[in-house]
Amino acid sequence: MKKRIISLCLALGALFLLSGCGEEDEPEAEDQTTAVEIATVSRGTISAENTVSGQVVSGGQESVYVALSVRCTAVNVEVGDTVSAGQILCTLDIAATQANYNTASLSYAKAQQSYADQSALLAQQVAQAEKNLSDTQALFALGAASQAEVDNAQLALDSARTSMTATLDQLEVSMQNYRATMEQIQASLANIGSGGKVTAPISGTVISLSAVENGFVSPSAPIATIESTSDMEVQVGVAESLIGKLQVGGQVTVTVDSAQTSFQGTIHALDTAPDANTHLYTVTIKVPPSSARGLLSGMFASVVFYTDTQNDVVIVPTEAIQTGMDGQYVYTLDQDNIAHRVVVETGLVGDGVTEITSGLSGGEVLVTVGQFYLSEGAAVRVVSSEVAS
Repeated sequence: MKKRIISLCLALGALFLLSGCGEEDEPEAEDQTTAVEIATVSRGTISAENTVSGQVVSGGQESVYVALSVRCTAVNVEVGDTVSAGQILCTLDIAATQANYNTASLSYAKAQQSYADQSALLAQQVAQAEKNLSDTQALFALGAASQAEVDNAQLALDSARTSMTATLDQLEVSMQNYRATMEQIQASLANIGSGGKVTAPISGTVISLSAVENGFVSPSAPIATIESTSDMEVQVGVAESLIGKLQVGGQVTVTVDSAQTSFQGTIHALDTAPDANTHLYTVTIKVPPSSARGLLSGMFASVVFYTDTQNDVVIVPTEAIQTGMDGQYVYTLDQDNIAHRVVVETGLVGDGVTEITSGLSGGEVLVTVGQFYLSEGAAVRVVSSEVAS
C-alpha cells in the first residue's frame, strides 16, 4: 500500500514538472535583415582631380650685416621665427662707437665755426689791404705818395690774400677729415638703429642667425638671414596632357606636410614651353599671405588641380559603387526598404565622389554602407541616413 502511494506521488510530481516546462516562453526570432546606411542621391558640381608634387619657392631673401665687431647684448628671435619688417632682431653694444661719432661730430662743428670766424676776419684784412692800396694809388696820382709806397701797399694786399687762402684751405682740410671720420662711423652703424637695435628689413622667416647673447658679431657674417613670406610661390611641373586644361586664375588645393598646412592657392603663371630636361611644363601658384606663415623655400608640396568641371550632374559617394560582371552598379531602396541592384555608368571622379552619367537621376535612396552584403530584393534595416554629395 505504501509503495503504491509513493509511486502515485512521483507520477504527479513528474506531470507537474512537464506542465511547467510547457508554459515557458518561446525564444523570439532574430531579425534577419541587413543593417545599412543610406543617402539621398543629389545633383551638383564635380571636377576631375589631378594631384602633382611641387616645391615651395621663396619670394626673396635678405641678409642683415653690420660693419662692426661688437658685443651682442640681447637676441630677440630664433631660427624659424616669423618676423615683421622693423621688428628688433638683436641689440648691440655700440656705446664706444657712438662716443667716437659724437667726438668727431663735435670736432666737425668746431672746425666749421673756426672756418666761419677766420673767413670773416681774413676777409676784413683783405678788404683793408685793398682800401689801403686804393688810397695809396690815389695819393700817387696826386704826387703825394711814392711808387715804393704803392708797391708796399700792393705787397700787403697780396700777403693778406695769400694768408686768407692758406688759412681757409687748412681749416677746410680739418673739416673734411672730421666729416670723413663721421661718415666712416655712420657707415659702420648702417643697419643699426638707436640704442644698438638691429631690425628686420623685410617681413619673413628667420632662416639663419649668428647673433648670440654676450657674443661678438662680425662684419664677415650676416647677423641674420630672412626669407620673405610676402611673395611665396609653389612651382609644379605638369605633363602636356594636363597643361592644356589649366588656366591662370584657376583655384588649386596645396598641402605642405612639413609645415602641417593646407590652403587654397591661385595659378599665377603657366609656362608655354616644357623644360628641356624633364619635358614638363612649370605651373606657378601664388600662396596667399595668410597661408605663408611657416613655409620655407624648398619644402615639398602636394598640389591638386581641378579640371573638366561638370555642373548639375548626379554625384554619389565613390564607395557606394560596386563592380560586377555586367559593369558597375549600386543598390537603392524602395519605400518598403527593399534593395534593388541598379547598373550605372560613371564619369568624372572627384574627392571621394563620382559622377553618374546613367542609371540614376537624383532623389533615389542610395545604400552607402552595407551594400556589399546585399542582393536584389533583400530586405534591409536603415540605421543612418544623409544626403549624398
